[in-house]
Amino acid sequence: MKLSPKKPLREQTRGYPNKQSGVYLPDNPDNIYMTHFIIDGYNLIKQAPEYIGRKLRDGREDLVNTLQYKRPQGSLKNKVSVVFDGHSDGYCTKRIIKNYNIEIIFTEGETADDRIKRFVSKSEYPRNIVVVTDDKQLRMSVRMNGAKVLFVKDFIKPKSGRLDAVSTRIKMKLPEDEQHEITKELTEIWKND
Repeated sequence: MKLSPKKPLREQTRGYPNKQSGVYLPDNPDNIYMTHFIIDGYNLIKQAPEYIGRKLRDGREDLVNTLQYKRPQGSLKNKVSVVFDGHSDGYCTKRIIKNYNIEIIFTEGETADDRIKRFVSKSEYPRNIVVVTDDKQLRMSVRMNGAKVLFVKDFIKPKSGRLDAVSTRIKMKLPEDEQHEITKELTEIWKND
């Protein structure tokens, strides 16, 4: 990647993810810096103490309310996809809650784990994805494809301190090789000035 001294660095390093990858936020050209939380829905409902013992439908509704109003995902700019196994019993197979950047997906014909693995493997920016699950195999698989993982208890637990975009955002950074390349090119530019 060749940098130009005439354009701002941020403008030169911006990328646009693939719409099919599950990471694309259409109204936000800087979306490669946003975090996409992909939640293994029933795994979370069965593991989090506040949902244990409830009917699955009630657990799903409570989870969506938690995501909307308590926002364990942090900033509203962070995308959340909750993936459930099977059919929706009342929901369509995909439901989007626009103002909250939340997507509810029911997988018909495949498991939630397989859909999550596919999201991560097709993503152009898997480092921007955080998969929330306690499923050991799923955690290993998505981690091997570059995504981060969070245990259910770490995602759901109340955050200490401020709950705003600055304090809860997961810091994303460029890979080391790109950092070194940018540093080298900027050093060359500064030597010539």
